[in-house]
Amino acid sequence: MSADETMIRLVPMTDEMYHRYLMEYENDPDLLLKGQEYRAFAYSTETAEKYIRRQKDLQRVPLAILCGDDIAGEVIIKNIEAHKCATMGIALKNAKYKDRGIGTAAEELAVRFVFEELDIPVLYADTLRTNLRSRHVLEKAGFSLTGEDEDYMYYRIDRKADK
Repeated sequence: MSADETMIRLVPMTDEMYHRYLMEYENDPDLLLKGQEYRAFAYSTETAEKYIRRQKDLQRVPLAILCGDDIAGEVIIKNIEAHKCATMGIALKNAKYKDRGIGTAAEELAVRFVFEELDIPVLYADTLRTNLRSRHVLEKAGFSLTGEDEDYMYYRIDRKADK
C-alpha cells in the first residue's frame, strides 16, 4: 500500500502525541555514522519528557506526521530565522511506515507549510551519505544538493518567486 497526500497530514505535535510516538519509535540500524554502535531506543516517560523539553528549549516547530489516525513520524522545523531560512528534519517511527510514500508526502507538506505558513523562503535539510532513502525523498520533494562532507549531504529548496 502506498501513501498519497490525501491520507497524510501534518499537525502540531502535542506532548501526549510525542509520548505515543516515542512508545513505538525504533532506531534504524542502517542510519549510523562510521564507528557508531547500534543501540535500541528504550522508551521511558523521563526520556520522552527530556526530548519534548529539548524541542521547546530550542524553539523548534514539531509536527506529527499522521497516516490516518496513526502517528507515523515527525517533522522538525529548526534553526529558524524568521522570514529567511530554516532547516527540516524528518523521522518515521519504525520500518512499518517506510517505503510507502509517507516520507515523500510529509516532506512535500512540510515544504509548503514552511513557505506558506511560516513565510520562510529557503529550507535546508541534510542526511547521512549512507541514507539513500532520505536522499531520494529529498530530491523527489524538490530539494537540490548543495554540498557534502565525509558523513553528510546537504540540500536546499527555495520558494518560487511567483508566490
